[in-house]
Amino acid sequence: MATFSIVAVDTNTGEVGSAGGSCIAGSIIISDIHPGVGAIHTQAYYLPANQNYAASLMDQGYSPNEIIQLLEENDIQNNPSIRQYGVVDLIDGGRSYAFTGEACMDYKGHIIGPSYAIQGNILLGEDILIAMETNFNSTEGTLADKLMSAMQGANVPGADTRCLEDSISSLSSFIRVSKPSDSSDNVFLDLRINNTFGQEEPIDSLQNLYDEWIIENLNVELGDIN
Repeated sequence: MATFSIVAVDTNTGEVGSAGGSCIAGSIIISDIHPGVGAIHTQAYYLPANQNYAASLMDQGYSPNEIIQLLEENDIQNNPSIRQYGVVDLIDGGRSYAFTGEACMDYKGHIIGPSYAIQGNILLGEDILIAMETNFNSTEGTLADKLMSAMQGANVPGADTRCLEDSISSLSSFIRVSKPSDSSDNVFLDLRINNTFGQEEPIDSLQNLYDEWIIENLNVELGDIN
């Protein structure tokens, strides 16, 4: 479940974000945001039990590094080699860590920065992850803007190689961002394309939703001023 994804935080605003896509429907299932704390992606042979365990560790204050170490040691099926994880939190200017099991399908890999973790498997190549990182770091604006730009870095036919025949990157995509005061089940940005059935590019569709969301929020802000 989920082939390319990013978790990231903005330590200035306290926002926490999560975005990704896959040539499997409903990739948003991997997104686990803890407002004011951090975010976790559990992907590659996704299991809810592993995700729930990771969530409990974050709630207990474990660091991204510790969370992933414990996930490796306590995999519900005793097979961490097929898993992939990305974890980030807001502590000490942002901490991040990622893990790619050796038995994940190629191309597989991850990139971590001070406030983000980018990971993917079954990819066309390493260039997908590099483009996501480049877009994230070179984009000015909000955390949401940076995450949406990172997703465009993966907007390449066959980014998830299972979708190459349809000349699209994936079948589903999502972007989510929370403010510190949000609850985990009600974040202020929550957009998803659950399945395009191979008929259109889900990252383009997600971009359209995001552009509409920006306009709607701008109108709300202008209304508040007036």
